[in-house]
Amino acid sequence: MLGIDIMGPFPRSKKSNTVLVVVVDYYTKWVEMFPLKDAKTPRLIRILREEIFTRWGVPKYLVSDRGPQFTSHLIKELCNSWGVIPKLTTSYHPQTNLTERFNRTIKTMIASFVGQDHNTWDQWIPEFRFAINTAQQETTGKTPAELALGRTIHGPLERLIQKPPSPDQRSAYTLVERQQRMAEEVKRRMGLHQARQAKYYNNRRRDAHFLSGDLVWVRSHPLSKATDKFTAKLAPRWEGPAKVIRKLGPVNYKVGMGDPRREDVVHIVHLKKYH
Repeated sequence: MLGIDIMGPFPRSKKSNTVLVVVVDYYTKWVEMFPLKDAKTPRLIRILREEIFTRWGVPKYLVSDRGPQFTSHLIKELCNSWGVIPKLTTSYHPQTNLTERFNRTIKTMIASFVGQDHNTWDQWIPEFRFAINTAQQETTGKTPAELALGRTIHGPLERLIQKPPSPDQRSAYTLVERQQRMAEEVKRRMGLHQARQAKYYNNRRRDAHFLSGDLVWVRSHPLSKATDKFTAKLAPRWEGPAKVIRKLGPVNYKVGMGDPRREDVVHIVHLKKYH
């Protein structure tokens, strides 16, 4: 089973990229990242066909959010022709799609290394990918590389230190050294981030419980829109009251927002009691 998601839009990079497509294998946690000029469906189809299905094999399921790119007839045709079953996540639930969980880590990496030069956000994507795929995962106790490739993969510095660089090689050695340090820092940040996220979601799941008919607040996810002079930072974080229609499972609820056309499936971490 694979998860796919789109990060961005980011500031247009020097390579004209504005979005980052992230694909994660649920079993191994192996991550692939593809900076693209836009998130149009044909580009996603090319990535899936040329870089994923024919390179790593065809998954049984493809998990994504309900974005228009993933609900389009083109994606449905692709999945049908390759025998893939598309699975759409519940609204605003980052745990359902493993890819969205990795996105938070990737976003932290990008923010930590681009500084003020935001149009270089795609410069270190290969290093970020390498760091993630060689970091031990808490859930498996193994690195994605060990599970996907059956072996440990080594960074460039580990090879270079076996033979001291000549004066002509010093600049290249310094660059590799910097990249290796960055990879180690990324792994450290990943560990801290995963620990914080696990603590938050475990606490929320233990504390919350709702019954049919309960009134609740629903976490809002507004998007800034400059043309309407609207900024998401100043928008309310919760909307309601909404009414719990029924519980769908251990962590999902069907919720009505007052309008019969506005019923949605919401994860428990995005609900709180209305007082």
